[in-house]
Amino acid sequence: MNNISVDSVTRPPFYALMQLTAEQGMDAGQYSEAVATLTSVAMLKSGFLGFETDYDADGHPVRIVYFDTHGGLQIWLHDASELLPFAIKIKDVISGTGCLWSWLGDEVEEEKRYASGVY
Repeated sequence: MNNISVDSVTRPPFYALMQLTAEQGMDAGQYSEAVATLTSVAMLKSGFLGFETDYDADGHPVRIVYFDTHGGLQIWLHDASELLPFAIKIKDVISGTGCLWSWLGDEVEEEKRYASGVY
């Protein structure tokens, strides 16, 4: 499964954003190996939903990896970080993580307002 199908997801997915190109001064071969390792390990983990490739605001290619739970995402990052080439750290490749809460739309905002007492 390469690409996530939004139609098949029933809850907002958790994601990690991988930069696909090495920063200047980094070993491009080791960086590419790290990206391949992260992708391969993700595909083997429970809760993996898929990934998509896109571009960030600066035009750099990124891969967005989706998991069904925050715990699944964290286990993947921990396990994969131990398999990366020595010169490449997880923070060199993963530029951010989060959850697509906005995917729920106005219902979440209404729940937040209700929970905080702001109606």
